[in-house]
Amino acid sequence: MKHWLLVWLKLIKPRVTSLVLVTALPGLYLGLENISGALVFWTLLGTFLMSSASFVFNQVIEKDRDAQMDRTKNRPIPRGDISINGALAGGFILVIASFTVFFLKVNLLSFYCAFAALIAYVFLYTIYLKPRTEQNIVIGGVAGCVGPLIGYAAASDSLPLPAWILFGMIFLWTPAHFWALAIFLEKDYDTANFPMFPVIHGKEKTARSIFVYTILYSASCIGFYFSTLQVGSFYFFSTLILCVYMIYLSWKLVKNTEEKSAKSFFFFSIFHLFLVNFIILADFAVQSKRIL
Repeated sequence: MKHWLLVWLKLIKPRVTSLVLVTALPGLYLGLENISGALVFWTLLGTFLMSSASFVFNQVIEKDRDAQMDRTKNRPIPRGDISINGALAGGFILVIASFTVFFLKVNLLSFYCAFAALIAYVFLYTIYLKPRTEQNIVIGGVAGCVGPLIGYAAASDSLPLPAWILFGMIFLWTPAHFWALAIFLEKDYDTANFPMFPVIHGKEKTARSIFVYTILYSASCIGFYFSTLQVGSFYFFSTLILCVYMIYLSWKLVKNTEEKSAKSFFFFSIFHLFLVNFIILADFAVQSKRIL
C-alpha cells in the first residue's frame, strides 16, 4: 500500500498542483459576496483531481523522453513501477471524479475551465508544442493559468474582467518561471531533444527574455489593483515591493546566467506567485471585513 501511494504521489505532482489551487482562491473569494467553506472545498477538490489527471497523462506521453533525463528517469513509468495502462486508467478515473465533483457540488462552467486546462496541457503543450518549438511554454502555458477562471466560475458562474487579468498575470509569469528552470536543466532538455528556449537560443538570450517577461508580469500584478475595487493599498504596495525585487533578480540573471542565479530567480518566482495570491486574499478580507 505504501509503495502504491508513493507511486501515485509522484504521478499526480501535488506540490505543483498546489500552485493551481492557490491561484483559484482569489476568484472564489472575490467572485461571491458570501462564499461558503463547502464551495471552496469542492472547487479545490475538483481542480486538484483534474490537475492530477493532466500530470498523469503528461508522464504517459513523455515516458520515453523521461527515461533519458536525469531529473525524470526515476519517475514511476520509466522505472516500471506502474504500467502505462494502469496509469491511463487512473488518469481517466481522476477526470471522471473531477467531473462528478464539479457537476454535483459546483457548476459546469468551472468544470469546463478545468477540463480546458487539461486539454491544453495534454494536447496543445505536451503532444504538439513541447517537442516542436522553443515557444512551447509561452503558448502551452495557458493550461496553468486557469486557476482564477475556475475560482470565479465556481463562485459566480461567470468570468468577469478581474478573472482574465489574473489569468493574464499567470500567463506572463509562466515563461519567465520555466525558462529559468530550463537554464539550469539545459543539458537534460538537450539530451531528451526538447527544443527549450536555452537549448535553441542560449542562456544569454533566455535571460534577456526572462527579464522582459518579468517586467510584463509585474505590470500585470500592479494592473490588477486598478481593475477591481476589491483590493486596496496593502495589495498595491506589497506587490510593488515584491515585483521590484523579482525584476532585480531577473536583471541579476541577465548579468550572470550561471545555475545559482537561475535557481534564485526560479524559486523566488514560485514564492512570488504564492504570496501575491495570498496578499489578494488578505487585502480583500480587510477591505470587506471578512474572515477567510
